Formats: sequence, C-alpha cells, structure tokens
Amino acid sequence: MTHQSRTCFRGVSTRPNIVNPVGSDPAAVQRGMEYFNAMNCVGCHAPNGGGGMGRALSNRYFLYGWEPANIFITIKQGRPNGMPAWGSVLPDAVIWDLVAYVQKISQAPETEWGKTISRQSPAIEQVPAEYLTTIDPWAYTEPFSHGQAPAGGEGSKSGGGK
Repeated sequence: MTHQSRTCFRGVSTRPNIVNPVGSDPAAVQRGMEYFNAMNCVGCHAPNGGGGMGRALSNRYFLYGWEPANIFITIKQGRPNGMPAWGSVLPDAVIWDLVAYVQKISQAPETEWGKTISRQSPAIEQVPAEYLTTIDPWAYTEPFSHGQAPAGGEGSKSGGGK
C-alpha cells in the first residue's frame, strides 16, 4: 500500500485538517518528554519510544500516519489493540507537546537501529545510557567497537547519527 493510497480515497484527501499549534515551539519537545514520562507512556512504549508492550515510536514507522495531526488523533482518540484514548484526560495542549516529542524521537538513525544480533553488529550504533533520557538521544549515537560499549561523554556527540 502506498502512502498516497492511505491518504486519499477516490481522489478525496483523508488527511485530518488539523494544524499543530506548537510546531515551531522548541520548548514543546522538552515538555512532551516530561509528559511522556509523567503519564507513564514509557510503561508501554519504553524510554525514548523504543517499544515494548506498545509500538516503537522511534523507528520512523507509524501505522496510523506520521503527520502531526495523525499522531494527535492517535493520542486523543486511541487506537484498536491497546492504545487508550487520552482525550478525556489530557488537554489538547499537552497532547500537542506529546506529538512534538514523539516526532523528535521518531528520528532514529535509519541504519539498522535497534538490531543487536547480527554478523554486522560491530557496525551498529547505539545511544549511551546517560543520553537516553534527553530530548534528542540520536544526536549521541556511536558505533559499537567490537562488542564494547561506546566511550560516551560530551565529546562523543555525532550530530544526529549517520
């Protein structure tokens, strides 16, 4: 199924016509991360959206759409098979901050992120543990070195992965 076929039905757009009010607010990502942890989103989606009982949010794939409006609707109305509706509990402003954070953490490196067992495992990247709870963990990705953990530290910033 192509992206076009998911957003159009008989030539009519099915994309929600909702504008993200915090799209240009850099503080929204930080607030969203705080809500993500405080509302226990990590309980299902794991820290930084790595996935667990709930879908991974860090892998650039969104079943119900990747645009801010789609993510907003998913959080607000819920989805089948486990995602609860938060619209009656959270104000829209909080949901939009969560959207900003989910979009930020969904920018994981494209090259085999999260794959930990393979012949190529020394070439796979990881984020040092001390950076997992930052708003931009992918800025700290480092390659494995023959199975050893990365050195970490401020000098290890790689500028957003590969």
